[in-house]
Amino acid sequence: QWAGWVPYELSDAPAPAPARALNVHSVTLLPEDDPAAPAWAEAPSLGVPLMPQQMTRPQQASGTISYVRVRALSDGERLSLRVTWRDPQPDHHVEVGRFCDAVAVGFPLDPETPPMMGAKDLPMQILYWKALWQKDIDEHFQDVQDLHPNFWSDLYWFAEGEFPYPVPQAFQRPESRQWFPAQQAGNPMADFEREQPVQELSAAGWGTLTHQEESVSTGRGAYRDGAWSVVFTRPLRTDDPRDAQLGFASQTRRVAFAVWNGATGDRGARKNWSATWVDLRLETSN
Repeated sequence: QWAGWVPYELSDAPAPAPARALNVHSVTLLPEDDPAAPAWAEAPSLGVPLMPQQMTRPQQASGTISYVRVRALSDGERLSLRVTWRDPQPDHHVEVGRFCDAVAVGFPLDPETPPMMGAKDLPMQILYWKALWQKDIDEHFQDVQDLHPNFWSDLYWFAEGEFPYPVPQAFQRPESRQWFPAQQAGNPMADFEREQPVQELSAAGWGTLTHQEESVSTGRGAYRDGAWSVVFTRPLRTDDPRDAQLGFASQTRRVAFAVWNGATGDRGARKNWSATWVDLRLETSN
């Protein structure tokens, strides 16, 4: 099942030279966000070097993920990107002093958009996957008891069912949800019923990262044999002005990458990133 992405493609050392272009393999039918689909083995592979983010605070002193291996597929209507990188251990949970693995891909909305979070009037769109969200979907919403099974500190009013009152099953009544202010305020980081592990964001410079409420992107990540492999899928064209439009096969599009290693404290601006655009050459005719 995993012949399409086994870590052998991560065995080259040192990290690859600066990436120039990623050629998109044309297919009749895209795999449904499956990192192990055989179709991935037919797509060209490109190594993209990463470096520690040291452009803005908080900076990352040294990088821990030196490069990612990327493949791309298109059926003429949608684009799928698979990003693979080596990681000694999967990190799924978040608590004080503990962080989770994540990866993002970014697309410019303007030819002059810089790859470093965009700039004023030069925005970029970002698709962000988080290991914790994938675990929420694959298993169930991860609560305190999943990380610390024998720990319980409080009882929320109006919870239903029996101890230990799992979230969200025991908190379906409006009266009970008032005790979750982040969830009640619509904070996307506190979504109890997440349907996708991918979040769409937009940015126009440092400190401007903004959640896009309407998302058309999907994805899935899987960890196997010391490596993560994450698939992002999105339409080539949309009606949302905040989305990057990736159509027109005669033109070259661009993409950038970032990876967070939870085990080393990566979060927010502390990340490993490509810091330059990689040309994305779409071949949408089958």
